Amino acid sequence: MNANPEHKPHPRTYAVLGILCAAAVAVAVLVFLETGSVGTPTELAALPPLRATEIHSGLDYALDDVAASKTAPALFIDTIDVNLDRIRDVDEKKAAFFRIMLPHIARENDRIRDERAKIIAAPDKVPDKLFEKYDVDDGDVDELLRRIDVVPASLVLAQAALESGWGTSRFARKGNNFFGMRTYKDNVKGMDPKAAEGFKVIVFKNIAASVRAYMKNLNTHNAYKQLRHARAEQRAQGIPPTGRTMSNFLTAYSEIPEKYGARLRGIMDRNNLDRFDGVRLARN
Repeated sequence: MNANPEHKPHPRTYAVLGILCAAAVAVAVLVFLETGSVGTPTELAALPPLRATEIHSGLDYALDDVAASKTAPALFIDTIDVNLDRIRDVDEKKAAFFRIMLPHIARENDRIRDERAKIIAAPDKVPDKLFEKYDVDDGDVDELLRRIDVVPASLVLAQAALESGWGTSRFARKGNNFFGMRTYKDNVKGMDPKAAEGFKVIVFKNIAASVRAYMKNLNTHNAYKQLRHARAEQRAQGIPPTGRTMSNFLTAYSEIPEKYGARLRGIMDRNNLDRFDGVRLARN
């Protein structure tokens, strides 16, 4: 992708993180134009080829096994500090990207599942902090359950790939920002985009923090209310949430709203990402 669409995060999302966006009520998006990999083609060609196991010895696990067992290994890489374009085989580069991201996605969704299960088990004993965390009026358990629900791995992987240029953008490599999340606060650590002014691209301490912030944004921002209702309707019909359905409600995420969902579904189809929906973290 030559353009990296981005969105403005939900105010409550970053009140917790200390990175509240002054203009978060708007849903218009800008383009980064910086999804290209760090390093010119000539510079990259001069570097030695890279194998995924050089990043971490555990990055040789089989994606087919994850899809079949619906479990991802507890392998957590904090940052991608190498250029994945050095993996010359495109399919292997994509597989390495998925292997890096899947454990983080599984762990965060497991945490959300645990919160949801506790609410369902004792709806009259929901802690006040959960209503505050998800920006829900006290006592509105129905709305809370619409917000505390998983984001399918197929959608997370597709958006991470699209927004970060398969992990090669400078924002992903230098700032652990895989989802185009930004801030307007001067006192927040961020990176300045080259093709836009007035905001910074948030720097996260690790990949896990980026995944967590992204999921919470989809689960709280008013721009994604329809997404949450569509997910709840699937639940009511006994259908697990799917990335394919939710991708139809992300027009606010991009300045190409009429094409964005189709692009995400194209990534899902070409890489068979639906098979990862429902993946959990392996327990030792």
